[in-house]
Parts: sequence; C-alpha cells; structure tokens
Amino acid sequence: MSIPSGVLIAEQPHYLPWLDFYEQVARADTVLVLDNVQWLRRGWQRRARVGLPPGVPLPAPSEPAFQWLTIPLEGARRDDLLSELAVDTSRPWARKHLATLTMLYGKRPYFRSQVKPRLEAFYAEAEGARGPGSLLKTLLASMALFYEPLGLSPRVELASKLDRSHPDKTGRLVSYCTQLGMGTYYSAVGSLYLRPGPFREAEVRLLWQKFRYPEYDQGRKGERFVVGLSIVDVLSNVREDEVREWLKPSPWGPFAKSPLPLGEG
Repeated sequence: MSIPSGVLIAEQPHYLPWLDFYEQVARADTVLVLDNVQWLRRGWQRRARVGLPPGVPLPAPSEPAFQWLTIPLEGARRDDLLSELAVDTSRPWARKHLATLTMLYGKRPYFRSQVKPRLEAFYAEAEGARGPGSLLKTLLASMALFYEPLGLSPRVELASKLDRSHPDKTGRLVSYCTQLGMGTYYSAVGSLYLRPGPFREAEVRLLWQKFRYPEYDQGRKGERFVVGLSIVDVLSNVREDEVREWLKPSPWGPFAKSPLPLGEG
C-alpha cells in the first residue's frame, strides 16, 4: 500500500505566533487548528510575546526578557473549549495592543512598511468581534495575517469538524492524519509526549521540528538576542524576502528532493 502524500501540522490557535510556527506552516500542506481543546489561562493561545520597551534594559538571563499582550475574555470558565470563548468587547484591547506595538516597534526599519498596515486592518476587524467563537475567529485571523507576505498558503482545517473519539492524544493525531489523507505529521519540538508506535502502525511518518532560530538585529545594541518573540518582532526588523529564505525547508527526510532514477541527470 502506498503512503499518502501530504504533510500535516496540528496546533492550538495562537495570537500573533512566533517564527517557529511559520516554519512548520512552510513545510505543511494542511494546518489543523485544535479548536476543540480546553483553554489555558496562562497558555499561549490568547497571548503574544513581544519585546520590552525601547530603552528598558534586558533583565538577567534568568528573568523573562519579554512582555505579554493578552486578549481579554468575557465570562470564560475553566472547562470551556477554545471554540466557545468570547472576546471581552467592553475593553478597548485592540486599540491598546496596536498602540503598544507601534510604541515598541515604530522606529524599527520595517515596521511601518511590512507590519503596521496589516496590523491596522487586523485590529479594526478584531475590534468588532464579539460573542461565543469570537476569540477563535480573532486568533485564526492573527495566525494568517502574515501568510501571504511570507509566501505561505496552507489549507486550514478545524479539529472540531473531525472525529476525535480516540482516547489519547497520540491516537487522535494519527486519526486526524488518516482522516485528512496526510502521510506525514510534522510535530513541534515541544510535543515530546507523542508515541511513534501508533504512527508507524498507521503508516504515517512522524517528524520532529529541527528549526534553528536565526538571530537578527532587535535594536538592542550590546544586549543578548531574545528568542521566541512574535512574528511582529521578526518582520519589524527583517525584510520579508529574507524571512522567506529562513523558512525554506532544508533537505532532510521526506522533505529532501527525490533522487533521480539511474540513467537520468
């Protein structure tokens, strides 16, 4: 039996994600958004890591060298699923976040040309999102905000539309791959709980992310580089075409070019 083609990644929805996420998307045919999981009060789902204000020195390496932007929620309960959550529209969070990002990055070389126009459009729409499901809608829009300038055009699916009856996390991911006809699952580095056995049994390749985070000028002369900030930090400081080069898949595993048949080349 031939192994299906196609690469799947599965991620919870995120707010203005980090560079590693876009490297996963660059390798994927399909992005499966895990909208049917419980939300985490202190998780990354509705929070984005951004830099500290200009002129504020970085703390000791043992302390966080970033700040969080957090989307407020209305009436959220501990057991609610991500797909059920509502943004708190009584607070002017969208305007505040745009103002904060403009303050943080307004003097960086590419913020006004590459980032600010997209942020303005995003926050103008996000400001009107309300009711159950409005957080998910906002997070999906933030994830897709920089797909086009980074040369990405993934198929996006919601896990809530698929069968999730398998009792454990590994089995569910394998099931998602087979339901979507994907032959490879590309896992983020942190998903070390996955068991390879069920993937092998289903003839689905399991690959772990091997992305080497490139350093770039963050405007902090003489200070250490801060890893894992939002894509807003990256594209405020680096040209889009250079970031696209970072995201190009390196030739390993099934991502390598197929060898030419004997007698060719």
